Amino acid sequence: MRITLEQVADEKLLKMVWRKEVRPALRSMTFSNLNLAPDPLHYAAYEWGLDTLVAALAKDLKLGRYAPEPGEIVRMAKGKGLSRPLCFLATRDALAYRAITWLVRDQLKVDAKSWVGVAHSDKGSPQAADKDESTEAGDSFDWFRFWLARQGHILQMVDDDEVHYFVESDIANFYPSIRLEAVREHLHSQTSLEKEVVRLCVQIIDSVMPRRNYSEVSLMGLPQEQIGASRDIAHSLLFQVDDEFEKEGNDGRYTRYMDDILIGVKSPEEGERCISRLQRGLESLGLYPNAAKTTVNSVDKYLEDAMVATNAEVDRLNNVLDKYSKGTPRIIDAPQEVIEEIKLLSDEHRNMSDHPKRWGRVTRRIYTLHRSAGINLWWEYWRADIDDDPGAAAPILEYVRAWPLSGSTVDDLVGLSSRYADLYANISILAAETIVSAPVPNNEDLWTYIYAACQSEFSRLIGRGSAHSPERERLAAAWLLAAWKFANKSQRQKLLGVIPEATSATSPIRVQALPLLVSAGRSLSEWVSAKPGLAWENAMAAEYLRSLGAGEEKAVGVALSLLDPALRLAPQRFAILPRAIPLIEIVGDSASGKLDAAAPKILQKLRKNPERLRDCRTESIVSPWCP
Repeated sequence: MRITLEQVADEKLLKMVWRKEVRPALRSMTFSNLNLAPDPLHYAAYEWGLDTLVAALAKDLKLGRYAPEPGEIVRMAKGKGLSRPLCFLATRDALAYRAITWLVRDQLKVDAKSWVGVAHSDKGSPQAADKDESTEAGDSFDWFRFWLARQGHILQMVDDDEVHYFVESDIANFYPSIRLEAVREHLHSQTSLEKEVVRLCVQIIDSVMPRRNYSEVSLMGLPQEQIGASRDIAHSLLFQVDDEFEKEGNDGRYTRYMDDILIGVKSPEEGERCISRLQRGLESLGLYPNAAKTTVNSVDKYLEDAMVATNAEVDRLNNVLDKYSKGTPRIIDAPQEVIEEIKLLSDEHRNMSDHPKRWGRVTRRIYTLHRSAGINLWWEYWRADIDDDPGAAAPILEYVRAWPLSGSTVDDLVGLSSRYADLYANISILAAETIVSAPVPNNEDLWTYIYAACQSEFSRLIGRGSAHSPERERLAAAWLLAAWKFANKSQRQKLLGVIPEATSATSPIRVQALPLLVSAGRSLSEWVSAKPGLAWENAMAAEYLRSLGAGEEKAVGVALSLLDPALRLAPQRFAILPRAIPLIEIVGDSASGKLDAAAPKILQKLRKNPERLRDCRTESIVSPWCP
């Protein structure tokens, strides 16, 4: 039975996909999920007017007048000077795109082999007995084999007496190299989508990706977006490559995790033949192996490069830490002997004279281990480690924001933005996000210092000749919010005053400043009327703010739900999404009675956090509304 446009436009489906897929992704604060600097006003407006908005989207889809908006491209650090383009879809486009792939998610995976994976949960797992045993693991537990068992067929290959070498490869520039024609053919052959729905899906992909020099089509392939719809398509495209290695897969000598491929072979000559077969399989899709990362190495060399022993020790220590987690928020209180074990592992890793191939990946895991344990053994290294490995910025900055801000930390974060804004936009955004979401002590002098530092970086970003490019404005918007959080009332008015008049109605600066404008007691019409041409969902956000400012009951209810602190991040703490904080003043002005009732509960949750994890600046913004 064919899947029709009517089914894609079904309002119940769209609401379900919103609640199960799109909304949770947009509400996440973790840096690893690629959801940089989300604006909660967009999904607040969806919550507020979901019935009306979904009905309008469904009608547009059915009538053939649905038109996707160009996505925002943010360059994410990949290596020294290299980056990958992340594409942030408008919320409505993310919903429509995910609804299509949701309907065929099982069809896209139907030919998946047991020895390939796309999600972390697919990477392979040990036998059930091993998993049960690991929870009560003692000194005799073999963590080396446990780690290998979680990596697909690798343990089976290591145990195979005929496997003496490993072929490693991945795909060069994977997402950007996927051709639209390949996607179109794949959806026609692999799924039951009607032609009209395939055309819609391809239109979304083509429309959200940027064009250069007035090209008729995008030259950037499949969008690497924050919801995961592209991931399902990209993964299933490679099934025909898996078919080429079906015998090896069935024999436990081939495994693939997304585009990372590992094949066990008897000899270097057999490995070269496998590489040739892999290249031919990929060429039929218009893809190619990454020449720099395609190698044939002995099993021992692979295990050394993969740092299996160190990875296994990290797994063991994580397992030990889990035994000492307690309370709400869940905090780990490990004894000194465990801390000493972590220190020993960290020192050995840091002091290695020769860095194996995956030294950087293991470094990221150790930063996460330190964050979980609540120890800052590597604090002196984090800034230099990002310089050495810009692609590690997300896990390292997660570590940084697990500790209270200080003036020197803020200086380092501003320095990161200043150095990398033109190279890797994600690092500038993540630096601002670290400031706006990290714990901060109750120190008004420090708050003033943080405001001045963030205001200076905001001014720098909007003051250059390229300031009005969408990407540069997205960076500036992130620093605007960081400055606003730590500003006093008069400083907030000044911040709004320096937003350039030349910015358009669709500028990320102007759009993300809309709630700041209203929270400062100024009218939306100052900007919205003077700057016609708001994008569809930005206009919707403005309408939500108008309703919220008028005290409309449902709009206030949505705002209060956003302001209810949730357990987030690790170490776990109660936190409010940073871009929801301006709603406090708006609700206070329009529905003071409701905020008076809610504020003590909000503050009580925030104060449950351990002292090191308290955000005293947010607490200070909430506390005036506590009777």
